Amino acid sequence: MSDMLTHWATFDDCKLLAQHDDQIAPELRQIMLERADQARFGTLTRGGSVWMEPTLRNARERWSQEQHRERNQRNVAFVLGGLIHQACDRVMKPILTKAGGSDWSEIMAAMQGSREQQEERKDDIARTQEASAYFDCEVFRRVYMDGEQQPFNRYFMTPVSPDEEKFEQVIRAMFQRTILATHTLKPDSANMEEWLDNLFERVQQLPVKVERWLKVYNNWDSNKAEQFGVNSDFYRMDDPLIQAARLLQSGKTLDNDLRRRVYDEGASLCAYGDVLQTGLVYLRSASAYWTGQVNTFSAPNYLKSSVSV
Repeated sequence: MSDMLTHWATFDDCKLLAQHDDQIAPELRQIMLERADQARFGTLTRGGSVWMEPTLRNARERWSQEQHRERNQRNVAFVLGGLIHQACDRVMKPILTKAGGSDWSEIMAAMQGSREQQEERKDDIARTQEASAYFDCEVFRRVYMDGEQQPFNRYFMTPVSPDEEKFEQVIRAMFQRTILATHTLKPDSANMEEWLDNLFERVQQLPVKVERWLKVYNNWDSNKAEQFGVNSDFYRMDDPLIQAARLLQSGKTLDNDLRRRVYDEGASLCAYGDVLQTGLVYLRSASAYWTGQVNTFSAPNYLKSSVSV
């Protein structure tokens, strides 16, 4: 439901795992390390099947041109993040449907629909968002160690006081003041309908109730976590890909058996492990196109043949 925490976490873990995957081109691995902030924005972006291939192709064609170096690296990072977004969605939509008890796509449509639609499905929306919050809070604990790991800090999940809530309202007002300062918008008169499509496509609602995430994190209910399958379906500590990511995060090395299970077998045991496995497959596909092993690249439609949940 939120495309931030779990999407960012899977990127950051895939970034670590990719450094030991010789099927991923060295320059792509380096970009994931050096341009992580730009890649994380890519993980928040939909429609990748349209823009990923041409963006990657253009960067590849200009790669040797020094004047385009900064732009090329930024664009490639964004694509790599977009790939992880797609990998995450492929796995997480089914598990959110299972945990929330309602079809994920229908709930998303209701969240972004009319007030009548939101009211009609408010209980389903609340349950699906709550399940998503439990998953996100688990990765915030496990991957980002309750905010001790970058790019977060421990204040990210703290409850807000009335004064702090007012401050958040001030931040939102700043965006509105920016619109005021622009004075007017300049439409593309020759392509008016396309310009309008793009404008309103970018003016998105804020459908996630942040308070729900804070409540879940600060008032963890073990019974609900069990009902949602947090530690059975979603994040299992015995999952080989998760174990490898946590070892690498702590600066340790992988033994040969664990390396084989991660890179040769893709032996994931839960949804989060499936996302990491799928992310590596997608990165390898991008690398094959980048290095000229294949002539065309389209976002792979891969999902583990037998998902773990």
